[in-house]
Amino acid sequence: MQAIEFETRIDKNGHIHLPEAYQHAYGRSARLVVLLPEQAEPPKERRQPGSAKGILMVLSEDDEHLNDFREYMP
Repeated sequence: MQAIEFETRIDKNGHIHLPEAYQHAYGRSARLVVLLPEQAEPPKERRQPGSAKGILMVLSEDDEHLNDFREYMP
């Protein structure tokens, strides 16, 4: 087994680009160890409006509890 080390990029489709200097490895099987920088965390998915629809249930509709905040309202 031969070990080679190089820096490259992973494109948005997940393809790892092997430098041309290693053309002899094209089409062959390989064992891959990926070392990513520590700050490279996967981006958090943004929540979509309405994503909690059907999960939360309003048990009672009342405005009485808003009176507690009356002094803070203009």
